[in-house]
Amino acid sequence: MPRGLKSAKLIVMDLYLNPETEAKLNELAVRTHRGTDELLQEAVDHLVTYNEWVEGKVKSSLAAVERGETVPDEEVLAWLERRERS
Repeated sequence: MPRGLKSAKLIVMDLYLNPETEAKLNELAVRTHRGTDELLQEAVDHLVTYNEWVEGKVKSSLAAVERGETVPDEEVLAWLERRERS
């Protein structure tokens, strides 16, 4: 299903949180006037989106290495040292 479209099928899952995290989630729900289910759905959406982004970055970086598009360690270290000084 394309991203952004809501599924017509509701999937129910059990989620076990440690007491501290559960308390924080409940406090956030009260502060934001939102349901915990809504907050958890948003958190999962963000997690999935972030992981997809990371996977894309890793794949593109590996492809760059395969093409020989690398920078020698010495150049990276010199660049980092210049940044620290400025």
